[in-house]
Amino acid sequence: MASSQKPGGDADLDTPEGKIRAWLNLDRRDDGHLKAGDWMAALVPHLDVVATSTAQPHPSVTFSYTVQSDHCNRLLSLHGGAAATLFDFCTTMPLSLVNRPGFWQYLGVSRSLNVTYMRPARAGEEVLIETHIVQVGKKLATLRGEMRRKKDGQLLCICEHLKVNIDPDVKL
Repeated sequence: MASSQKPGGDADLDTPEGKIRAWLNLDRRDDGHLKAGDWMAALVPHLDVVATSTAQPHPSVTFSYTVQSDHCNRLLSLHGGAAATLFDFCTTMPLSLVNRPGFWQYLGVSRSLNVTYMRPARAGEEVLIETHIVQVGKKLATLRGEMRRKKDGQLLCICEHLKVNIDPDVKL
């Protein structure tokens, strides 16, 4: 988002962390449903921004997330679909550090999302989700994410996320 536009809430859009926190705000529409989609209501409240970097060419955001039992399978491990949803949302966030009107203003839509699972994330464990931009162009972006157990740094799963920019053309 451009610094004059707020995606939601009162976050300070002059800082990288403020831009990310603004996207974490789950604004409701007049009909009571969330603007971001109700399916995110179960996950986003458990995410927090740990660090951001605007260093080029790979801006990054790191989140913390504590695995909730409601997001787990019968083995009390983070469900693969919940992990994919977290990656979908979290890997998109570094784009908010480089976007502006006509350049990833709306953060695009997913073209593909590939998640590789290596170890379980157990209910109650805190994980770190490290995300960064691999490449961003006018229409396509490649993003990457890693989920690690906070207490020992063990790699739990990784993802590659490809996105397409859907912004309307901006007339100069």
